[in-house]
Amino acid sequence: KNLVTMTAFSTLLLSTALLLGTLSTSSLTTAAPLGTPHSTVIPLTTKTFDSTVTTDSANTLWLLKFYAPWCGHCVALSPILDQAASHLAGKLSIGKIDCTIEKKICKGKFDVRGYPTLKYYRDGEFSDYPLGRDLDSIVSFGEKMSQSAVKVVKDVARVYEILVGGANGAVAYVVYDPKEQAEEEESGIDKSGATEEEKEATKLLQSTERTRVFGQVARKYQAQGSFGLLSPSIDKANIAKVLGVGETNKIPDAGFIARIEEDVPTKFLTGDVINTEAFAEFIKETNIAVMTELGGHNFRFASRRGKPLAIGVYNPNEEIKTSKFRKEMKQYAVSGQYKEDYVWGTMDGIKWEKFISQFGITKAGLPEVVILDAPERTYWQDSSVLSVAEFINAVKDGEIESRLQEKGPKNPLEEFSQLFITYMPWSLFALLTLFVVVFWLALPSTDPIRPVAPSREEEESKKDK
Repeated sequence: KNLVTMTAFSTLLLSTALLLGTLSTSSLTTAAPLGTPHSTVIPLTTKTFDSTVTTDSANTLWLLKFYAPWCGHCVALSPILDQAASHLAGKLSIGKIDCTIEKKICKGKFDVRGYPTLKYYRDGEFSDYPLGRDLDSIVSFGEKMSQSAVKVVKDVARVYEILVGGANGAVAYVVYDPKEQAEEEESGIDKSGATEEEKEATKLLQSTERTRVFGQVARKYQAQGSFGLLSPSIDKANIAKVLGVGETNKIPDAGFIARIEEDVPTKFLTGDVINTEAFAEFIKETNIAVMTELGGHNFRFASRRGKPLAIGVYNPNEEIKTSKFRKEMKQYAVSGQYKEDYVWGTMDGIKWEKFISQFGITKAGLPEVVILDAPERTYWQDSSVLSVAEFINAVKDGEIESRLQEKGPKNPLEEFSQLFITYMPWSLFALLTLFVVVFWLALPSTDPIRPVAPSREEEESKKDK
């Protein structure tokens, strides 16, 4: 028993040492050097967070990962961020915060509720990272955010190519002011290290009140959209043609700010006063495509815009059927009777098979439409209704009734791990105490074996013999 007791005691000492080592990790992490662009992922702590992220002039744009060691998605994201940090050195810095240790940052400052959570920092503000978590998306984000927020468009026929790279379903905002005129005299802009294109854009943006408003808001919302300044040299007839507004007289003489999306009617910012507040509100209301491809990076954003989601689930392996279905979905989203009642999107039914299965959708029945009210956990689904218009009408008429979305089963091991780390160090002390007590109770007694005294009946039996 003494040997086992010593083993248990040694285990307790070792575990305590590991605990102290874990708790001291935060204090041992030194601040990253200031004034030098980072090419690796920087660990951030409560002590180093503000000084590293918000005051270093050499690293003004940050992507921050809030994570937990037990999170599988966090572990999978780590090598992607390592590669991105090396590629984007000098453009985008990447930091990571261990939320099992730095609870003051994660819970107190940012109210992080899931892992990994990605945010970006620029110009004194922290915002949710809006794109995918693959390497290409992160690199594209860093490249885009390190450039000028507004591009000058001199050929309006190429406006979609210039602003969104020709991507289908991408939203952009443009400004046009016939009074735009770049300063000819040399200024501080000319002496800056910016490219000639960026210098030209800056001068034009500063030339009128409308363009100044556009430039300020574009800088703030650069991550959520693409922004272009239509050169004043462009003929208004060409602008009207490309924007799909018909005749030239529909282009305001004083200029305009508009939202554009290919094959979708142009929306103009209207109102007597054009200021930063009005333009920012216009972006918040319209910065999602008429029909967007849904995935892990944008589902939360799309599902919390005050309207239910109308999701067209498709099988990417059936190209002809999928193409026809997409076209039908977009046509309804643009001109259908109830187009304004929903946020419209499509989803890869093979990639997200597990997610769609909770709505009774199988890949054998694709394509199919489902309506989901995510905040209320309510959905409408009926595999027998094939037409998009017929499905929406059936929902509106009450022929397809709503159903409550069931919560999926939790992973007991992951849930236990999360609770264990959340309540560190007390959870570790409790586990160690339980371990020692169980070992102690399970050990056999080492007391000498003593003879058992005979019973009274046994004594009397011996006497009779």
